[in-house]
Amino acid sequence: MSASSPPPNPLAQLAAGRLGRSERDAAAEKARRNPYAHRLFLVIDSVPEMQRALAMTLASFGADKVEYASRASDALAKLSKYDFDVVLCDYDLGNGYDGLYLFEEVKERNLIKQSCVFMIVTGERRAPRVISAAELVPDDYLLKPFTGEVLRLRLERAMRRREAFKVVDDAVQRHDYLGAIDICNRMLAERNEFMIDFMKLKGSLALKIEDFHTAGQLYQEVLKIKEVGWAKLGLAKSLTGLKSYDEARQLFEEVLVENGRVMEAYDWLARLHQNNHQLEEAQAVLKTATGLSPVVIRRQQALAAVALRNGDLDVAEAACQTTLELAKYTWHRHPTLYADLAHVQLSRGEPSQASRTLSNLRRDFRYNEVGEWMADVVDSQIQTKTGQPQKAQQLLAAAKERYQKLAGELPAEAQMEFARACYAQKDLEAGDAVMRELVRNHHDDEALLSRIGALFEESSRGEAGRELISASVQTVIDLNNAAVKEAQAGRLDEALERFAKAHEEMPANVQVTLNLVNATLALVQRQGWHESHMRRAHELMLKVRKDAPANAKFQKLQQAWRLAIDKLGMPQWTL
Repeated sequence: MSASSPPPNPLAQLAAGRLGRSERDAAAEKARRNPYAHRLFLVIDSVPEMQRALAMTLASFGADKVEYASRASDALAKLSKYDFDVVLCDYDLGNGYDGLYLFEEVKERNLIKQSCVFMIVTGERRAPRVISAAELVPDDYLLKPFTGEVLRLRLERAMRRREAFKVVDDAVQRHDYLGAIDICNRMLAERNEFMIDFMKLKGSLALKIEDFHTAGQLYQEVLKIKEVGWAKLGLAKSLTGLKSYDEARQLFEEVLVENGRVMEAYDWLARLHQNNHQLEEAQAVLKTATGLSPVVIRRQQALAAVALRNGDLDVAEAACQTTLELAKYTWHRHPTLYADLAHVQLSRGEPSQASRTLSNLRRDFRYNEVGEWMADVVDSQIQTKTGQPQKAQQLLAAAKERYQKLAGELPAEAQMEFARACYAQKDLEAGDAVMRELVRNHHDDEALLSRIGALFEESSRGEAGRELISASVQTVIDLNNAAVKEAQAGRLDEALERFAKAHEEMPANVQVTLNLVNATLALVQRQGWHESHMRRAHELMLKVRKDAPANAKFQKLQQAWRLAIDKLGMPQWTL
């Protein structure tokens, strides 16, 4: 089957009315008799012979729509393009990349529907223990070699279970997590055989939108029914969100005593140690975790960051190197990863190694505007360290010119690296301007504010940094409060104008963006439809859905938007 065009789906054709009556009856009967005939399969395996063997086995069941992928990158591309019903994924995908990590990435990027079956196929004898410890447990695993009958029985059991989740597919795919939670509540009221499954889904959705009270209550209910690791882990996350740190830490440690392969428990435990300024303990936890599961990029990044703060440059450099190698063929690949490594190498007094990393950055991101900009930022720091101030100034000046144009495309890490380069050349004004905008656009992101504070400390400007952060956060609060007061007083035009001005000044601030949308809805509901205001609000809602779909305020506003659009009779503006 061609990868460029998805196979015809008889059920879709039936719904579209493109089949004659006899064909429709035949298609419906085929779907009823054969659960494989109307499903789209993806086989992910690097061995062609295994692909062919699985294809023949699936064909013998009646499956006639099968796609293939040999590498994780190919699989991600196809999962982004097609709406798969079943994924059969080999555990070992090469280059240290395993099927569990692919599954985690697929879930994180919302690339498969809730009703999709994801099954791991492996020759790894310890797979049952490893897979049972995963945060997002796949539907099943198969140990090689296996018979066609074993595959059929496992698939049909998993498909039957996953079929129950079709009711939430649309809501989750639209990032309507509140709507999906409402559906879970309705399903839980039925108290059917999938009750625990829907409790697990509801808990994960509640955590996703940071409704920690709802999530905590649900996990406590599950634990009253049955002591299961995923519920204990979920409760610990909920307690962390509720700032009950001691209870959370105790629970994470209990989870790890019961099963030392629950990798996410290590990540959260390390985070708790960092929040408590216990950096050595955080590093020890992350070192253990990366030893057990070395292929998770964000964990290696976390280890590098905490080791750097501890002054353990050997560990920091090794973790940065590993991060780069892992990210090379994935969507995580970014110029900032090279900058992180070069920064550690410069901290170790190894400018020649940093220059080699810079060469790799220039080669790998040639003709990429952000990559070339990042290379100049890194190069300016190398030139500063090697006693070439004039060259360093020229490079930084060139980076400054392009910064304003690129700022909207740059992640926080890239902007912080630019600020670090400015501070290295004693250009405090330029560095502070970058940091101030970062704080204003992310004033409620505690983790980022902590990293910004650490950069100020590293630059021997701790006190100045604390003052800048505090003043910048207060500026956002004051702007927001002034607009809210206008709205509360019924002066909606003035409120809208204030929020619009605040958004213009802080385009990446999600809270300000959503307040502007909320004010727009209030205005049109009182004064009637306003085309340009609603067009802007619609664009902003789409942007937030892309960048921060789990934001709790966005979730509530999404429902309010839908109600307003229905009331105003403007279905073309539906999200």
